[in-house]
Amino acid sequence: MAITRIHLAAATAVAFSAIVLGGTVIRIALSSDALMLRFSFSQPLTWIMGLIGILVAWGLLKHYRWAWWLGMGAAAYELYRVGSVLVEHFSFSRPPAFWPLLVAVLMLTFLVLAFPSHVRTSCSR
Repeated sequence: MAITRIHLAAATAVAFSAIVLGGTVIRIALSSDALMLRFSFSQPLTWIMGLIGILVAWGLLKHYRWAWWLGMGAAAYELYRVGSVLVEHFSFSRPPAFWPLLVAVLMLTFLVLAFPSHVRTSCSR
């Protein structure tokens, strides 16, 4: 099976879930003054975001229409959340933190991969 845009979009959703569910480890490894993702296994939002990413990836691979819509909405929302934090903490003297920037790039990549009309129409179930 050839790798298509929908497979790459599903891979970015899985990568996002891995970052979210691995966020506790990332937070422990970073120093306290760094701008970082604040995910914890005790927060229900962490589990919801991680499971939505996995659900979107599975649904895209099965070509479900609801997965495309859920992925687009979730990626746009997460891009807004992370983007607003990056803009709020923007400084010319310090580069942006790696993990929030990585999440923003993943969400932007997902949107670029999944947005074309032929990808949406391939999700026809």
